[in-house]
Amino acid sequence: MTMPHANLRWVSIFRPFAIPTFSLVALLGCARGGSFIPDTSERIAPVGARAGTSADDVFMRKPWEIWRGPHGIGRHHRETSMVFSDMVESFKAGDISVYAADGSDVRLDYVAIDLGEGSQSREEIVAFVYRAKTNLEQEWNAVTARAMRDRPGAAEAAPFPLPTIYPSTTKVMAVTVPARAGDSSKVFFQVMLFHQAGWAVRLEITCPAEDVTAARRNTLAFLRAIRVGN
Repeated sequence: MTMPHANLRWVSIFRPFAIPTFSLVALLGCARGGSFIPDTSERIAPVGARAGTSADDVFMRKPWEIWRGPHGIGRHHRETSMVFSDMVESFKAGDISVYAADGSDVRLDYVAIDLGEGSQSREEIVAFVYRAKTNLEQEWNAVTARAMRDRPGAAEAAPFPLPTIYPSTTKVMAVTVPARAGDSSKVFFQVMLFHQAGWAVRLEITCPAEDVTAARRNTLAFLRAIRVGN
């Protein structure tokens, strides 16, 4: 999930087609119990036919729509009951990365607009939603191994508690990590993962370790706001 941000726009290369003979039309009409109606919906074009523009394009596709943004205020993932508004509590949505043409593998980056405002380091929450390719235990082992490998010197820390609306099987790990070599400042990092109906949701929370107490309330409010039910 470390792929670069991708902004994609889909260009339809499919058009309604004409049925060449009356006999074929009649045959299809009988098989369906009514008149044949050709499929006129747009299809997602192959990679070679795409032009780069807004990543939001993928969220509005029909009839394969997985995400939708009513009135442009956010995105709703129906299968996981996750709601990612443009503003969630004190967090503002930033980059949106699309890793699959149908919107089934995406990343949303949020940054706190108040906590850490006067410094270079703010609290950030990154949400990944994608189709689960393995079971929860196997994926969690891979996630934690990668997190520790990417954060040398990490020490176990107390994680932010989860709202009760999250699945009881949700996995959570928190660590503190030296911010920079030779620097006494530390960074708090928490990762959480759950699976639901074949989908995976992974959340990664990062903030200065000295801000953990202040970040706790904002983070819990964020987690409650994006998770609308079980």
